[in-house]
Amino acid sequence: MANNFFVILGNQLFEPKVLKAAGCDHVFMAEDYDLCTYQKHHKLKIYLFLCSMREYRDELQRHGIKVSYFELEERTEATSYLELLMIFVKKYNVDNINFFEIEDQFFENTVVTESRRKGLKIKFHPSPMFMFSREEFKLLHHGKKTFRLANFYKIGRKKYKILIDDNLEPLGNKWSFDEENRKKIPKGVSIPKLSPPTASKYHKIISSLIERHFPDHLGGLDNIWFPVNRQDVENHLNFFLVEKLTNFGMYEDAMRQGENFLFHSCISPFLNIGLITPKIVIERVLQFFHRNHAPINSVEGYIRQILGWREFIRGIYQLKGGEQEESNFWNHEGRLHNSWYDGSTGITPLDDSINLALRDGYSHHIPRLMIISNLMNLCEINPKVIYKWFMEMYIDSSDWVMVPNVFGMATFSDGGLMSTKPYTCSSNYILKMSNYKKGDWCDIVDGLYWRFIDKHKSFYQSNSRLSFQTRMLEKMNIDHKVKIFERADIFLKQHTC
Repeated sequence: MANNFFVILGNQLFEPKVLKAAGCDHVFMAEDYDLCTYQKHHKLKIYLFLCSMREYRDELQRHGIKVSYFELEERTEATSYLELLMIFVKKYNVDNINFFEIEDQFFENTVVTESRRKGLKIKFHPSPMFMFSREEFKLLHHGKKTFRLANFYKIGRKKYKILIDDNLEPLGNKWSFDEENRKKIPKGVSIPKLSPPTASKYHKIISSLIERHFPDHLGGLDNIWFPVNRQDVENHLNFFLVEKLTNFGMYEDAMRQGENFLFHSCISPFLNIGLITPKIVIERVLQFFHRNHAPINSVEGYIRQILGWREFIRGIYQLKGGEQEESNFWNHEGRLHNSWYDGSTGITPLDDSINLALRDGYSHHIPRLMIISNLMNLCEINPKVIYKWFMEMYIDSSDWVMVPNVFGMATFSDGGLMSTKPYTCSSNYILKMSNYKKGDWCDIVDGLYWRFIDKHKSFYQSNSRLSFQTRMLEKMNIDHKVKIFERADIFLKQHTC
C-alpha cells in the first residue's frame, strides 16, 4: 500500500481537507474497549467518542477518503487496538504508517515500539489540535526549572498578532484583564440556555451499546447537551459568540447553584477530539470582536484560555508530564469514599458540583479548581486518586489535559513547577463567587482549610504571598478554631480513608 495510509485516533477528527493536504486517501479507524475501560469513564464521554467517530467516518467518505472502520461490537475484547492494527497492515501489505502526533505519551511510545518491532516505517504529522509545536515550546523553555503562563502567553499573542497594535503592544494597554473578570452573577442576570443539539443518527445504537457494555460507568445518557459532528460544533461556537461572549469575561469565575454552563462556551470536549481547532476558534472570536465590538476583557479572557492555558498545559505535559505524575509534594495518601462519586458529602457546593458533573460530564474551571480539587487536596487525597476522579468524571479529559492540571495547578503536587502557590480556599471565596448560602458546610470547609495551613505552617511562612495566612490563623478565636477543626476531623473520618 502506498504512503497515503493514515491511522486516525478517536481524538483526531480533523477536517477532511487537513488529511488530504497531508496526502491521505485511506484511513484506519477502530473503536476500542481498552479506551472505554482503562478508566471508568463517564457514559457521556463514551457516547461523545463513539458517536463522533462514526459521524466522522461518514464525513470522510463524503469527501472521497476510503475508511476501514471497525465498530466496537465487530471486535473481541481480547484483541487490543494495536493487535487489530497490526493484523490489518499485514493483511493489506502496509509498510508505511502515517499518524498525526499522538498526545498520550504512553500510547505514542507503544505505537512506535510495536511498529519498529514489526518493521514498519512510521511518520508523525504535526497536529492541528495546537498552535505551538512541541519543539517550539521546548525551545522557549530551554534550561528553565519552572514554567509560568504569563510570558508564554505574551509570546503567543505576538507570534499570531492577536489583540496587539503595530508596536506589538496589547490592545487596551493590558496583556491580561483577569482582574476585571471576577464578578459574581447578580440575581437579575439571565443565562442563555444551550440549544439542544441535532440528534445523531447513531444515538439509539450507541446509547444501547453503552448500557449493555458499560452499565456500571459513571453518569447517565439523559442529558446529551453536546454536538457530535463538525457542523453542529460550529453552530455551538456561533451560539456562544452571539449569546454569551459579551458577558463571558466578567462572569467567567462565577458559580451559580444548580447551573453548570453559565456564560462558558463549553467547547473543550470538541477541541480535544479535533472536531474544531484552536486556530478556527480564535479566528471566529476575533472576527466577532471586530464586527460587533465585544468587550475586550471577554475576548482577551477567552483567548487566554485557548492560546494561553491550553497550549501551556500541553507543552508542560510533553516536557514534564512523566515527572508530574510521580510527584506528591504534600505526601498525601488519602482515598475517597463513595460520597465523592454520588454527591453525598454534606458540603453543599461540593455535592452540587459533583451532581452537575454526573449529569453533564462537565464543569467549568472554577468548580473544578476551587471546589472539587481544592477540597480533595485539603482532605489530603493522594494526587493519583484525584487524577483518576477527574479522568473518569469529565468528557473533555485526556492524559495531556489532566496530568498538568491535577498534579500542577489543582494540587501543587509538583511543588511549584507551573504555579507560584497552591490554589486552596475557604468558604469565603466560594460564597463570594456564587449564590450558595451560608450553612454548616462552611465550618467544615473552613476547618479543612485552616487545618491544612496549620499542618504546613512552615511552607506558608516561607512564601511571601502566603505568610499572612499563618498570622490570621494565630489570631483566630480559639473556640472557633477548635470548633471548625473538630468539624473537619469528623468529615475526614466519614468521607476519606
